[in-house]
Amino acid sequence: MPYGDPDPADPTVLVGVELPAEADTVREMAYVFAEEFARLGWSGERILRVFRSPFYAGAHRAFQTLGEQEVAVIV
Repeated sequence: MPYGDPDPADPTVLVGVELPAEADTVREMAYVFAEEFARLGWSGERILRVFRSPFYAGAHRAFQTLGEQEVAVIV
């Protein structure tokens, strides 16, 4: 096998999967993200920028699912 190509038989290869989630689960995830960044001392506006940015995939997914108004209330 060429260097750098994953071996399908290797049990330590990282595999990402997407799991379905309900709105309540996404809301809880948004609370956790907001709390984590708030504990870092970030301002509310900075935290909202994280939710708006596609670079932060998890937070942005919560933003897309819940909408800006609900995320703003959480933050």
